Amino acid sequence: MTKFKYKAVNEKGAPFEDEIEASSAEEVYASLTAKGFTPVNISEKLNWPDFTKTLGLHQYLKPFSRVGQREIMLFFRQLSALFSAGVSLFESLTALEEQFNKEKIKEVIIKIRTDVAGGATFSGALAKFPNIFSNLTVAMVAAGERAGAMDEVLKKIAAFLEKEAKLKMKLHGAFRYPAVLLGVLCLAGIFAITAIIPKFKAVFSAFKTELPLPTRFLLGINLAFTNYWWLIVIICIVIYFAYRFYHSTSAGRYNIDQLFLKMPVFGLLITKVSLARFFTMLSAMISSGISIVSGLEITANTADNAVIADAIIKIREKVISGVSLSDSMREFPVFPISAVHMAAIGEKSGTLENMLAKSAEYFDEEADYTIANLMILLEPILIFIMGIGVLIFALGIFLPMWNLMSLFK
Repeated sequence: MTKFKYKAVNEKGAPFEDEIEASSAEEVYASLTAKGFTPVNISEKLNWPDFTKTLGLHQYLKPFSRVGQREIMLFFRQLSALFSAGVSLFESLTALEEQFNKEKIKEVIIKIRTDVAGGATFSGALAKFPNIFSNLTVAMVAAGERAGAMDEVLKKIAAFLEKEAKLKMKLHGAFRYPAVLLGVLCLAGIFAITAIIPKFKAVFSAFKTELPLPTRFLLGINLAFTNYWWLIVIICIVIYFAYRFYHSTSAGRYNIDQLFLKMPVFGLLITKVSLARFFTMLSAMISSGISIVSGLEITANTADNAVIADAIIKIREKVISGVSLSDSMREFPVFPISAVHMAAIGEKSGTLENMLAKSAEYFDEEADYTIANLMILLEPILIFIMGIGVLIFALGIFLPMWNLMSLFK
C-alpha cells in the first residue's frame, strides 16, 4: 500500500487536505467520490526513513506520543458528519481510521471499533481512554445513547471542544506577550549585571569612600552570578520541584489558584474564562439529558481552577439537599449576580440550558474584551517594573561618580 496526499472539496463546498493509503491514485479517486467528496489533486507522498525505528528508539519515544486536542476535536466533528449522513457507528469508525494518519489516534480508534464490534457501548469504549476522552465527553455520549440522539450529542460535543480550544488559545495568547516581555527584561538585567557592571568594578574599588547602597546591591548580584551561579541553578530547580509538589496537593493547588484569582488583571481574566467554561459545559450536559447534579459533579472534576471547582462541589451539595441552582450560586461571590439572575429565570421558565448558554456567551465576550485591552491594563504595571529596574541600575552606576566628583571639589 502506498500513502497518497490529496486535496478535495466536501459536500458543503469547503476545501480540505488529508492523506490516505491505497494501491493507486485511481483507488484514492474512487474512494473520495464514494464518500461524496470532489478530488482536486492527488499525489504520492514520499516516505522518508524513520531513523527512530532504525536506531531502535521508537519504543522509548512512544510513551511521549499522545493524542492532541485537535485530533479529538476532528474525531468528533467527522464522526458527527458521518452520523448525520446516516452512516453506522462501526462504518464511521472504520472510515475515521483511514482518515487519521497519526499512529496514536489510529490505535485508539481501532480499539474503540473492536470494542463496539464486540458489543460494548460507544461510551463504554471511550471510557477506557480517560486520558484522551474526558468524563464530560463520556457522560454526554452515554446520555445520547440512552435518548437515541447520538447525532445531536456528537454535534454538541464537537461544538463544545471547538469552543474549549478557542478559550485555551485566548488564555495562552493573553499570557504569552507579557511573559515574553518580562523574560526579555530579565535577560537584559542579567546581561547588564554580568557584562556591564564588571567594567565599572575596577573604578568603584578605587574609591576610598563607602559605596552607595544601589551600587553595593548590583556588585553583590554580580558576585553571586559570577561565583555562585551553580548554587542559583540548584535553588531554582529546588523551588520548581517544591512548587510542583505543593501544587500537586489539594491544599496547595487551592491556595495557588486562589492567589491567581487575586492577581491584578490576570485574576479577572482567569475568572471570566473559567466561568465561560463552566456555563458552556453545564449547558451542553443539561441539553444532552444529563441531570444538574451529575453535570455539576463532572464540571467540578474538570474545572481548571481549584477555587471554582470547590464552589461547584458545594453548589452540587446544596442542589442535592433541595436548594435551587440559582440560590446555591448566590452564596459564592465568584458567580456574578447577573449570572445568578439568568439561572433563576431559566429555572422558572424551564429554559435553564438556554440561559446557561447565554451566560457562557456573555463571559466569553467579556474574556475577549479583557484580552483585547490586556496591554492597556498591563502597561502601568510593566512601566513600574521597568522603571524600578532602570532606577536601581542608574543609581548604582552614577551615584559613585557623583560622590567621586564631590571629593575633588
